Amino acid sequence: MSNSMMTLLAQTSSVPLQWLDVLVLAGSVIGVTGFGMWIGRKEENTSDYYLAGKTVAWWAVAGSIFGTNISSHHMVGMMGAGLKEGFAQANYEFGAIFGLLMLCYFFLPFYRRMGLYTLSEYLGRRFDDRSRLVYSITNMAFLLIQMVGTMILGALTVATLTADSQYAISYEVAICGLAAVSAAYTFYGGLKADIFNDVVQSVLLLIGSGLLAVLAIWHPNVGGLAGLLEKQPEKFHVFFEASHPELPWSGVLSGLMVLHLYYWGTNQFIVQRTLGARSDWDARMGTIAAGFFKLLIPFLCIVPGMAAGYILAIDPATESDTAFAGLTRELLPAGYGLVGVVMAGLVAGILSTIDSMMNSTATLFTFDIYKKYIRPEASEIRLIWVGRGAMMVMVGLAIWLSLYYGQTKGGIFNRMADYNAYLVPGVIVAYVAGMLQPFVTRSAALLCILAGPLLSILFERVARWVFDHDLQAFHRAGLVTLACYGVVMAVSLATQHERDAEREQFTWGRFKTQPQSGNAAPRPWWLRDRLWAGLLIACTLGMCWFFR
Repeated sequence: MSNSMMTLLAQTSSVPLQWLDVLVLAGSVIGVTGFGMWIGRKEENTSDYYLAGKTVAWWAVAGSIFGTNISSHHMVGMMGAGLKEGFAQANYEFGAIFGLLMLCYFFLPFYRRMGLYTLSEYLGRRFDDRSRLVYSITNMAFLLIQMVGTMILGALTVATLTADSQYAISYEVAICGLAAVSAAYTFYGGLKADIFNDVVQSVLLLIGSGLLAVLAIWHPNVGGLAGLLEKQPEKFHVFFEASHPELPWSGVLSGLMVLHLYYWGTNQFIVQRTLGARSDWDARMGTIAAGFFKLLIPFLCIVPGMAAGYILAIDPATESDTAFAGLTRELLPAGYGLVGVVMAGLVAGILSTIDSMMNSTATLFTFDIYKKYIRPEASEIRLIWVGRGAMMVMVGLAIWLSLYYGQTKGGIFNRMADYNAYLVPGVIVAYVAGMLQPFVTRSAALLCILAGPLLSILFERVARWVFDHDLQAFHRAGLVTLACYGVVMAVSLATQHERDAEREQFTWGRFKTQPQSGNAAPRPWWLRDRLWAGLLIACTLGMCWFFR
């Protein structure tokens, strides 16, 4: 581990872990691993291993989406961002509701009725295999960035909380341990093990983060939510000015929405949960239920981070990502197992994210690269083992990068979003334009996906060299999205000879009119997903208005 990491750990004294804390943490890790292996013990074909046999109920879809999304980059990174930036960080959660509802009612009708294993299959059927391959590579790079950030923050916090105790865990051991545990049950049990473990881990995560949030917000120095509102009225706003370096309102309503559309609608490791649902209703209802859990995050992570400024003596600019460890150290009494509960919640969140990324990477490589280009006639069992091999390679690469880049100076949550913003615009434009406009051609889609990262770098350099201006990441993502759409239109008009009526059936106006097989019986009004979707929208808008 780097010298800067060691210095950071030295600055944040550890909790004196007791045997009961270690017992709670070890018990939760062993239990999760064993449960995952037991759940996935009968996975015999690719549908079982990669789509959980399409038997997942709505509540499991909800728990898995929530657990997959929430990890150390939320519990640690977003708490630090709350300390540094304030309540405007909640735009990540409010915008997520837009992305989840777009998944429900725009993307899912395509994905489920086409019987997809990977989302890139849509690009392959709508355009060609070139776009499919480029998407798969892009999405695997996206997953690697997410995994490395999750492992760095998680291992840093575990090392911080255990330092100078008889149960000390080094940063390096924490990295390898987190990867090994999640790999164990994912390697063995596939998506079903991931999903049901995610449900258990979501419960642990809510208990641990909820305990810490209550103690932080109602600390005597803070005085509850009302006290914090009185102390920091300037930070309790959803929108910052357009010149804000991290969360400008103009970027939040443009580029950040593009990222949400990609993350929730066209991102393999999130959408794969809904592909394993036992019915369209379960997929939609699970997604909507996950949205309600997302609205808890501002009060579980962001507001406690804001409260940390009145409890801890740390520098928000350089040490914001130590807020979680600092609050745990400061607020939890030793000897009652409470530190173990919070650490179990943190580890559960990390495992639920890493295992999902592992399975999604395995799915993408197996179906989009190995089966497509290397061995099309491969057996079911061989495809499962190839996926397991791809999973181990991904884990090894993530461990190496986490050890190599294992240092932070605060604000890693927003930095991860910045990196991902280079990859996203071209992909989302190709998807949405392809779904909405029949005249978009295969060459246009391919060039659009390739142009996204190149235009992102170009716009950033031009802004810096010509205008002496650092282009904010969300502004850059919004501008590049418009530029990519221009690329799609120009290339499509120049390549109209490539149009294919058979491929154009996978557009919204034509695909939605095709008859569905096995339509479900009508449900009581209180079980209709559109009712709950409307309530979710109302809750989101109400929170935005209150904290406007």
